[in-house]
Amino acid sequence: MPALAGHDVVGAALTAFVRRPGTSLVLSPLVLHELVHVITDPRRFDPPVPMSEAVALAGGYLRRTNVTCVDATGTAMELALDLLARHRLGRKRVFDALLAATLLVNGVDTLITCNPDDFRMFDDLTVLDPRTDVL
Repeated sequence: MPALAGHDVVGAALTAFVRRPGTSLVLSPLVLHELVHVITDPRRFDPPVPMSEAVALAGGYLRRTNVTCVDATGTAMELALDLLARHRLGRKRVFDALLAATLLVNGVDTLITCNPDDFRMFDDLTVLDPRTDVL
């Protein structure tokens, strides 16, 4: 995808990670929503990825046998609200808190993200940056 050419390092790291035998990846619909939203946004990508390609990319993750999609539940929302209060986070951090909580209530303790500083305060998560950390 030409629009994602500047993200070759991230793409290569994630591709190698999901292809590694015995490895599993857990995604939330929140992540796939954000992926489609961001890569089709002409303010963030020049040129933006066409919607059909973005949908195909997101769907490709869901069709992998070693990828599990977990939902944000009421329990996750309760934990997210607790994280927001405990860490005194503002409205722009609601998504981050809900993502962290969704992972934690589903037994996931490692998060791969290009925004590691947004998640380091969540003590129960190990945060990896695919641009710099070994996955």
